[in-house]
Amino acid sequence: MMDILLKHQKSPLQISNFLAEVFECSTDKIKTCSLDEFNGLTEELDANALNCICVFSPVQGDASQLLQLYRYKMSDPSVTQRIVGVAMKNKIHIYIPGEPSNDWVYIGDAGSEHVRQIESDADDVFYFKTP
Repeated sequence: MMDILLKHQKSPLQISNFLAEVFECSTDKIKTCSLDEFNGLTEELDANALNCICVFSPVQGDASQLLQLYRYKMSDPSVTQRIVGVAMKNKIHIYIPGEPSNDWVYIGDAGSEHVRQIESDADDVFYFKTP
């Protein structure tokens, strides 16, 4: 599983299109749903028929949307590399986890930069600063 953050909220269709480009597949191979929809699923998802399952939820702070990627068929470094490339090409502002755990890479208009997550008392609030 990988968590990524979008600076600007996207529709489910825009998220599916973005991930289809990342995973080089059609949008019918991407399952995109809200956290409530995901928790309410009554049937089991056929992971073999999907390239990625994405659960999105709103967040606050420097990002507006959390994307949780599940069951993708690529290594984490390959997924990260593809996300960076697609985000830069399509000018999508995105935060991708880095190392150590509080470090992230922000992809924006000026390219990529390392940022550090600032602690927050709330679970759904993300603030970042340049180290």
